Amino acid sequence: MGLSEINLKDLSRYEDLISRITEYGASVRESVFNALPDELMTAFERVREIYMQGVLRGKGRVDSASIINEYLNVPRIEELLRYLLLTTVLFTGFRRLMNEKVYGVLLRNYQDIKPLLTDPSYKVIGDLSARLVHDYGGSEDDVQEVYNALHGFVYGIRKLTGAYKTTLVKWLPRFTDVGELEESLQIFYPPRANERRRRAIRTFIRWVSHESNLPVALGLILRGRYRSYMPIVDIYSSMVTIRSGAFLALGSERVGKLLHKILTNRERAVVRIDEVKGIVRSTARLSSDPILFERGAFRIGHDYCVKLKCDECPLNRYCMKITWVVMK
Repeated sequence: MGLSEINLKDLSRYEDLISRITEYGASVRESVFNALPDELMTAFERVREIYMQGVLRGKGRVDSASIINEYLNVPRIEELLRYLLLTTVLFTGFRRLMNEKVYGVLLRNYQDIKPLLTDPSYKVIGDLSARLVHDYGGSEDDVQEVYNALHGFVYGIRKLTGAYKTTLVKWLPRFTDVGELEESLQIFYPPRANERRRRAIRTFIRWVSHESNLPVALGLILRGRYRSYMPIVDIYSSMVTIRSGAFLALGSERVGKLLHKILTNRERAVVRIDEVKGIVRSTARLSSDPILFERGAFRIGHDYCVKLKCDECPLNRYCMKITWVVMK
């Protein structure tokens, strides 16, 4: 790619890239939903079936109260929601976090985790913490962090069912604002206001507030409020947004400095994630659906871009191929 190929007066090529990343996101499933225990997979598929039937029945207009009542009759729906919530809570416990590795650990240890989902108790979290960390291949330092995460989960569920006298399947559909839900979910996570906790909470929001995932946060879904979701911005989504050239859709004022850095370091341009978070989030916001854009960018980054599998990549014909950018 050369300077002559970049035309910031005509942004249509870069806007098309955003659309194609979003479309790819719609064609793939979140990895966590491919790694559910069988009995929870059954609940997941049934919830999705009820939602789609509700959409078809209402010809696009959905009776949320009716759907929630049907959800309440799905066996293990509450355990499914707690399992997904617990998964993201544990994201705060492992220092060297690999999401899909966490999915595998929870799946293998599901029978030991199950009592924590049905009747959360502080008594079991000591032994369970050590068992999960050992399976993950973590360090002794991780045991305390995982313990803290499990403690936060138990505290939050007990507060929800005790003080609030409700359940996740009844509570989540009430929210009509993503920011309010993000703030309210903090009761389930260790009490530390850091980036890892924010990422974990936003992951859970993404999983329950989009019709292509587990459509339970109906107040967000039916009002289109999920479009105000704030993308997490990880190494894979950043890599695809920058290397593909999708970020150029923001125009010269937003991207000039970054573009100059990339083009003056043609051998190896090191770009830090913190440096481009705003650009990646703004690019995602240009899409019709930030959640699908993020999913598409993540999967393309994880499966193709990080391995430089350009010939196999679904963006191959459209990508600017700024492959000398190295994300840190």
